[in-house]
Amino acid sequence: MAGLLFWIRVASGPGIRRVLLIPATAQPADAALEQGLETLLSDHLEVLAGAAVIHLPSVPSGPDLDRLPEGTLLMTFRGRREGERLGLATAWTTRERLKLREPWVSDDPDPLFPADAFARWVDHWPFSRRFPGRKALVPRDPAHAWELLRILSITEDSEATRNLAASRALAEAEPGCAPAWAALGDHLYRSLWVDPEAAGSGFNARMDQAFARALELIPGYPRATYLRALMLTDLGDQRRALQSLIPAARRRPDVPDLYLGFAYAGRTAGLLEGAKRALALRQRILGTLADPSPWSAETTYLYLGDTAAFEQDQERTQAIRTDASLRFYQGYLALLKGQRERALACMKEGSGFQGGPIPFQDLCRAYQALLEGRVRDGLAGLRQVDQVRGQLRIPDGEWTFKEAEAYALLGDANRAVDCATRAFVQGFSCARWYENAPFLAAVRAHPRWPTLHRNIQERQALLEADFPPSAFTP
Repeated sequence: MAGLLFWIRVASGPGIRRVLLIPATAQPADAALEQGLETLLSDHLEVLAGAAVIHLPSVPSGPDLDRLPEGTLLMTFRGRREGERLGLATAWTTRERLKLREPWVSDDPDPLFPADAFARWVDHWPFSRRFPGRKALVPRDPAHAWELLRILSITEDSEATRNLAASRALAEAEPGCAPAWAALGDHLYRSLWVDPEAAGSGFNARMDQAFARALELIPGYPRATYLRALMLTDLGDQRRALQSLIPAARRRPDVPDLYLGFAYAGRTAGLLEGAKRALALRQRILGTLADPSPWSAETTYLYLGDTAAFEQDQERTQAIRTDASLRFYQGYLALLKGQRERALACMKEGSGFQGGPIPFQDLCRAYQALLEGRVRDGLAGLRQVDQVRGQLRIPDGEWTFKEAEAYALLGDANRAVDCATRAFVQGFSCARWYENAPFLAAVRAHPRWPTLHRNIQERQALLEADFPPSAFTP
């Protein structure tokens, strides 16, 4: 016992910055419970300990174990439901203990009501709590806690839309639960991509209010801050996105998703050096465990002109997901290099994917038509995408810029400059990429380009004055 207490005291020190969170079983009996449980466990670790949480499907071994950064803590978890009670079994170790073949420190208590089960788990952590917020993480009412776990398990956009009423009811029933408000904001955000009518009127205010309520309950709450920053950036308000990220990162500087938020807001605002700094800091925090963004291509490298780094990022992305956006960018890079056959193969494959909130498959079809010499078909497809996207309430200027490039390549300079101007109005103001994007040459030769260029430069200058590169790292 004395040895265990000594080890816990050592593990509580500043060396513990990363926690690998790993399901105890590869195929749990209740996958939804495990998914919701993992999200709420991660929230506890980020909020209360400020830890960098890395989600892995299994325990690393061999060379992967050797590459783990020193001071990394590994934690497995397993949940089971018994009536309204939660059996929360956990075990932890470190890289050093694993290499010495020392046993895991396990904890498998009798089932408790969810709030009590989480409280007991936190009390038995092998490191200290650094921040408040514990009472705002789990509803005291067991039925509401189980509903929260169910709602947190939802990751698909259309399912989030179907559960909007349920997530709203939970937040209203548990006004002091920050994850409930973050889930409501997330579900509103997702629904706007796939079914704007389901979100109802006043969506901007209601999304913002939901995330703001979560952040009132837990200042700097990383997951809510990150999601809110994505929302604000998609709506073209990079200033507010950065203003919310900066204090959150200063409070909990080791949470890696915050730096993905910095990179997204920064690159779309043209603050490329700041975005690059944020990505480098995320890389230092995660070390060899750093994965590409699970939801977006990291075009910061592309806008900086570092196509080699962007291509490497896309190769690493292929290891974790394959979708239309990945194939689009692989085809895009091939076309930049003059590899038309490879570009065509990528665009053909990308056009066959179904679903997804952002219609990269439609963009792939336009490029496929271009490469096959079917210019009219490509233009007709782009115009149809314009009509559909005109009904959405999340503009996403970065994606509109890609439409501008496609129109320019297909020979419709007027529509290309219309899209480029709309991308700017929607918040995409990366001057360097407007000036250097190879496929946008027709826009830069258009009579309306000087005015658009001046507006882009003026906005970027204002943002550069308020957010120098140093603002992107705490």
